[in-house]
Amino acid sequence: MEYILFLVGSSFEYFAYFMLMFTLFRFRIKPKMIAITLLIAFFMSQISYATRLIESIADFSSYIQLVLLIVWFCLLFRVPLFYSVIMNFAGFVAGFVLQGIVVSGLMFLLDLSLGDMQSNQWITASIQVLTAIIELALCRMLYVLNWNFDFVPTSHRADVRFSGTNAILLSTIVLCISLGTFAAYLFRDKFDNYFVFTYIVFFITLPIFLYYLLRKDYEDAA
Repeated sequence: MEYILFLVGSSFEYFAYFMLMFTLFRFRIKPKMIAITLLIAFFMSQISYATRLIESIADFSSYIQLVLLIVWFCLLFRVPLFYSVIMNFAGFVAGFVLQGIVVSGLMFLLDLSLGDMQSNQWITASIQVLTAIIELALCRMLYVLNWNFDFVPTSHRADVRFSGTNAILLSTIVLCISLGTFAAYLFRDKFDNYFVFTYIVFFITLPIFLYYLLRKDYEDAA
């Protein structure tokens, strides 16, 4: 039962993750893309479950999955590597921040601790589904308000220069992920400390990253 709950919650979460990226970067969502997305969500939830069972890499599971998602995007949706990194990081950090808000709300309203949530798969799955619903609602809002970015090329090949805004975006991603993986190692036996630290890092990073995404959008359109 625990496995099924994890699979359901994680699959919902991954599906919303993909939809947020597609919407944020103005991809035309077609039935074939949805079918592929559902399949990837199922596979990634299996990988997520398996990696968390291996003690030596369990703390780094989220970052391993991020790398795999970047590769999936390159192969299945023909997104150039640099842009796949940008898209996946945007979805990753936005999803983490939204889930952090959900977790903080439950802690305040229901007087739950992070340990209570982590040890109860029903609560964990509920948090994942609720986060997914919020992300899908956010997708709808972004679509209606036309708050999207246009700079991701449709061609598999793209001439990318690692200077200016591109360099800032890449540096932000490297710094944020480095801090996250360092925290995973440092607090590998202290989930509460790890969650709080990474939440603060990602919460600070998100508006900065979105600002430079907007700046890149203007620069590429000029």
